[in-house]
Amino acid sequence: MKKEKIILVLNGKLPKKNNLINFLKNYNKIICVDGAANRVVNAQIKPNYILGDLDSIKKTIISNNKTIKLHNQNYNDLYKSLDWLKKEKITEIDIIGIDGKRPDHMIGNFDIIFKKINDFNIKIFTDHGTFYTIKKKKIFKDCLNKQVSIFSPFLKNKISSYGLK
Repeated sequence: MKKEKIILVLNGKLPKKNNLINFLKNYNKIICVDGAANRVVNAQIKPNYILGDLDSIKKTIISNNKTIKLHNQNYNDLYKSLDWLKKEKITEIDIIGIDGKRPDHMIGNFDIIFKKINDFNIKIFTDHGTFYTIKKKKIFKDCLNKQVSIFSPFLKNKISSYGLK
């Protein structure tokens, strides 16, 4: 049985409508976080789930889609959505819209990714590149003439590379 491809769509910068439609066709499950559902539904795509406190979403979208209200205003919608995904035993997800259209939202979202790094294998797509969380080992190919950055939230991590300049 082929593994499901799951995308978590956040309310940040997303591809333009036609590109968004083509991009999301690659996924078995589309999960929108709160206000991201406005743009996904506007592109005539029906998400499988809409998660969050639902404060940034049009009422008609709430009533016409499967929504799951995630309470607890001590955490943002990404954090609560990742908790929900973990409870659903989902461990591999792709993410778009992580920038939140504001630098402070992007910093906060990446901080959450670092906090949840042990729970998921995550691939994040942005205009500037693709970001991966890595638990043990990852081999990247086709990196010639591309920029590579490596970050670790763990001080004792050993990072090695071969062939990077």
